[in-house]
Amino acid sequence: MRKYLLASIGVFAVVASGALAQTTSSASTSAVIAPTPVQPPPSGTLSITETKRTTAANGTQVDSTKTTYGNTNGAASDSKVTTTTPQPPIITNQSSSSTTTN
Repeated sequence: MRKYLLASIGVFAVVASGALAQTTSSASTSAVIAPTPVQPPPSGTLSITETKRTTAANGTQVDSTKTTYGNTNGAASDSKVTTTTPQPPIITNQSSSSTTTN
């Protein structure tokens, strides 16, 4: 009986150690990055608008506009990006034939 008790304790130890070996833990960190404050336009100016236009080699055009407004609370900003991709040319085949009879 003592043999069976020692054997069962041994089996339990092996099974428990296998389960412990499969346990994993991980830690992650994250940071919150605050947006940069918006600078108001100079005194006496209602708003400032910056426009940038870029064109890629394939003809895709990107227009970006950023407008900064001054108000009594400081400043507010609004931005818009528009991407325009040109349509590929339409290729048509035209053929003509003529028949003459005598």
